[in-house]
Amino acid sequence: MNAFQLMAKPTGSICNLDCQYCFYLDKPHLNQRAMSDEVLERYIQSYLENAPQQRVTFLWQGGEPTLAGLDFYQRAVDFQRKYANGKQVENALQTNGVLFNADWCRFLYDNHFLVGLSVDGPEYLHDAYRLNKRGKGTFRQVMNALDLLINYRVQFNTLTVVHNLNVLHAQEIYRFLKQIGSPYMQFIPLMGDHEQQATARDYGQFLVDIFDEWYANDVGKIGIQFIEQWFMAYLGLKPDLCLFRETCGDQLVIEQNGDIYSCDHYVYPDYKLGNLIEMPLQTITESPKQRHFGLMKSFLSERCQACKFRFACHGGCPKHRTINRFGAPHNQLCEAYYRALSHMDPYLRQFAAQFRGQ
Repeated sequence: MNAFQLMAKPTGSICNLDCQYCFYLDKPHLNQRAMSDEVLERYIQSYLENAPQQRVTFLWQGGEPTLAGLDFYQRAVDFQRKYANGKQVENALQTNGVLFNADWCRFLYDNHFLVGLSVDGPEYLHDAYRLNKRGKGTFRQVMNALDLLINYRVQFNTLTVVHNLNVLHAQEIYRFLKQIGSPYMQFIPLMGDHEQQATARDYGQFLVDIFDEWYANDVGKIGIQFIEQWFMAYLGLKPDLCLFRETCGDQLVIEQNGDIYSCDHYVYPDYKLGNLIEMPLQTITESPKQRHFGLMKSFLSERCQACKFRFACHGGCPKHRTINRFGAPHNQLCEAYYRALSHMDPYLRQFAAQFRGQ
């Protein structure tokens, strides 16, 4: 059995913010507020027993996963200890941080959680779209959360959604995130035909500008997800991110009621694989339907197949592919990836040669 990831959405798509670009708004909302103890225990037990890897990472996302409550995660940790059976367990929580307080941060530190904090840049850029239910900006609350994480020595990184406003301020955003102490940065393009979506051309230039700022000052000091992933490809390794692999299908998601879907980008009825309370996890993960889903990524447009950077992006995420002038599903971010990789290519080749020469 191949290694796989089963990410959890313990509160589904429910959130305490009202971000104007949220891609979960068009997905089915379940009424149940949080994952039941029955589903939680079955999830943890099944994942630990079936995942072949010795290091098993539990990814908690949403919506806003802290809405499940601190007691929920204490029970999760208790179940992990009960079923670990010698495996190394890690936890990562992706959050807006609004609910954090001293109790939360003590728990996160004591249990070695990695926190991904959503920050879209300095205040005027962050508050452009990341609003609370009253339509007010959330920047100050997020910075308070950051102060708590730092004070309690909780390991964290940052996730920045790149949209039509902040895409033009790459250098400023990078320097801001560096200033607040982010050791590892993720820059995720807003997708889904939102009016706030940046153009592929602008996103490509954003990646170039981030790389240049990082290369000039912070090689070996700060981690940048897209640079790290493409560097792996230049070393001939399989990237961790499924969107840059040749095939996918090993990054599944479990909803709060136990339903399991092929991927977090495909939480729609056609991609439901089964329910963990009703079916064994191995049956779900190894189903022909899921294998077919993973292999479909390898069907590329002719332009993709001929591209010199195919080895680094493999056509990107299938969710971002559309039928256009290329005559086959082609990634909306192709121009961005090609622009960034063309710029980074000599540097990544040099890094790879130096790495192999060690």
